[in-house]
Amino acid sequence: MMKSDRTILVLTPEFEEHLVGGLGRHVNDFVEEGIKHNLTFIILTPSKSNKERYIKKENVHIFHLLPWKQNSSDLFDFIRNINFRFSQFVLQELHISFDLIHVHDWMFSASACQIKEDLHKPLITTIHSTEHERKQFNNGIELSKITKYEEQLIEASDQLIVCSLYMKNIIENRAVKREIQIEVIPNGVIIENYQKMLESSQALQKFSFINSPFLFSMGRLVKEKGFHLLLEAFSMIHKEYSELNLVIAGEGPYEEHLKQMATILQIKSNVFFTGFVKDEERNTLLSNCQALIVPSLYEPFGIVALEGMVLHKPIISFQVGGLEEVLLHDRGMLTAQINSKSLAETILFILSHPKQADEIAHTGYFAIIKEYQWSILIKNLISIYKKPEFLQYL
Repeated sequence: MMKSDRTILVLTPEFEEHLVGGLGRHVNDFVEEGIKHNLTFIILTPSKSNKERYIKKENVHIFHLLPWKQNSSDLFDFIRNINFRFSQFVLQELHISFDLIHVHDWMFSASACQIKEDLHKPLITTIHSTEHERKQFNNGIELSKITKYEEQLIEASDQLIVCSLYMKNIIENRAVKREIQIEVIPNGVIIENYQKMLESSQALQKFSFINSPFLFSMGRLVKEKGFHLLLEAFSMIHKEYSELNLVIAGEGPYEEHLKQMATILQIKSNVFFTGFVKDEERNTLLSNCQALIVPSLYEPFGIVALEGMVLHKPIISFQVGGLEEVLLHDRGMLTAQINSKSLAETILFILSHPKQADEIAHTGYFAIIKEYQWSILIKNLISIYKKPEFLQYL
């Protein structure tokens, strides 16, 4: 076997199993592509069970670890304990050498900083989002604590990576004590991962609505994802398109509220909440929908838009955050005003102009081919891993 070119220690809240958001998808995909380029990865991620596990797949070592003290009293108690365990594991138990650290969440700030200091390894951080912007509806004490974790991680990093110019501007406007290099590497997709779908009989058994026309939306069911505005918009077009359904995939604390909204808006019989969907189920839903709606009020990038684009679907979203960059040049339909009425009007335009919808879908797919494949983007990440200034650590 050819000797690995670089070995990367990756700290991530999600990997492989039951991915909740774009962060997990991002890490999974760049690791999958990275091993094709002779990289080795050591993945540390919190265990989703009551046991620690080690799995090796090709050049990927996956450690599912438990917090040092289980039954944490709150989020921050869990963070202290999982960071202690991560640090302890790397410094005392890990017998695989690595060249640098790549961390993907503020949650692991403490362990990333300690590992860097004790082992003198370069620290690369991908900032997927910032809590102040994400929690625009919550200004409590938790937000202040999380922001401090973010600042600690940013200050300790040798290199920052963000997924959009929007995120780069946010980080640059933060009051940091020193100049930090920030590289923009957008999210991407591996096209082959969107080709496998459910058989027709399986799809019908799983999704009773699959043979009827429907709009599709997916993501974590939280307020900032804007699903409440989508329900309101759907109620406005429902009479004109009475046979049209709305399908929302995902889990989250806002689910019951959204279901209650559907009842109040008298659209319950045409709205389907699927819960978490596996990859083949996601691909099937994307392939069969009329359009993908991304109603986020805050979105650092919007990887879900790429997932619709790769399957030739017109994307509709508000003109916010990174989505504005992804969907520019007619790759999607951007709604400038963030309200349900404007969203309904944009949906109506797509439904009533199939030729333009097809053109938008084609333009979006071409952008995937040209700009958003991990087979292209991985080269930018490797160039960071191989920066000459990081050689001093080796």
